[in-house]
Amino acid sequence: MMTSRSGLYLVLAFMACSVSAQGLSQKKSQAVLLDGVAAYVNSEMITIAEVMSEVRRSPWGDTAPEQRERRLRELYVATLNALIDRKLILAAAKKSKMELQSWAVDNRIREIVANNFEGDQTKLHQLLADRKITFEEWRKNIEEDLLITAMRYQQVEKRIMPTPSEVREEYEANKGRYQTETATAVSMIILDPPGKDGDPTVAERAEKIAEGLKGGVSFAALAQTYSQDAKAASGGSWGKVNPEDVFRKEIVEALDKLSAGEVSPLLVLDGYGYIVRKDEHQDARMLTFEEASPYVESHLRMRTAEKIYKEWTDRLRAEAYIKVFELPTGK
Repeated sequence: MMTSRSGLYLVLAFMACSVSAQGLSQKKSQAVLLDGVAAYVNSEMITIAEVMSEVRRSPWGDTAPEQRERRLRELYVATLNALIDRKLILAAAKKSKMELQSWAVDNRIREIVANNFEGDQTKLHQLLADRKITFEEWRKNIEEDLLITAMRYQQVEKRIMPTPSEVREEYEANKGRYQTETATAVSMIILDPPGKDGDPTVAERAEKIAEGLKGGVSFAALAQTYSQDAKAASGGSWGKVNPEDVFRKEIVEALDKLSAGEVSPLLVLDGYGYIVRKDEHQDARMLTFEEASPYVESHLRMRTAEKIYKEWTDRLRAEAYIKVFELPTGK
């Protein structure tokens, strides 16, 4: 059983997260001490603070108030299990005497700095200082991440090799899973209302556009000249979309009446003008085996990886001493 002190701190942690999720984190007296043991893994300890630190990174804040505590508890358990697996995998790496060369860690850090800090390592150090994390602690965490990746490759990914017959069998059994989506390639010219008296009206500009189309000017060129939205620079192209997910129903209805390559009459909605072209329409269709093979193999790899990973971590757990402390009820 968890000590009453640890239980009290965990209840306070849940209360703090719930308050934060409701946007009240600016109130005074909400600094909460997080303490107590969440679990022991062999001779190592996982604290409640460590678990809650990871939980707070999860996008659970939109959960309905009446479900918030249940959702938070679910995330707590899932996060604790992930941290236990992490400890076990790192212990297995140590037992197997797996080591990383320092240059591998340095290269990974350079990648992170380049991709996330615009190549400026001082920005990384500033972020770490704001979070009260030393660079050495952070570097050790990066090294552990690389060790876990290497161990997972050896124990899981390296063992996943779907055979051609397995790929074919999966495809034949689940053809409905492997199909294209219904999609429409759309281009659009959007005309703002006149800015001041004397400016060309939406209808007048639409007439100029219609004349340009009749004269052989491309829709893309006219969009670059007349359209007022961010997609004007790309010729008004919205790419392939599901119109119902993107556009107002009036625009969807206009697109439904068009064949590929046709342009709609001017639509005026809330003072704005819309001229729409259906560039291409693609109905959903079943992928052939040749088209689907990469997706089928990817699906098989993912499914097999989950199975092998669970079997592996189950073995690690069976060989280890693990003590997980029960969550208090908060009542």
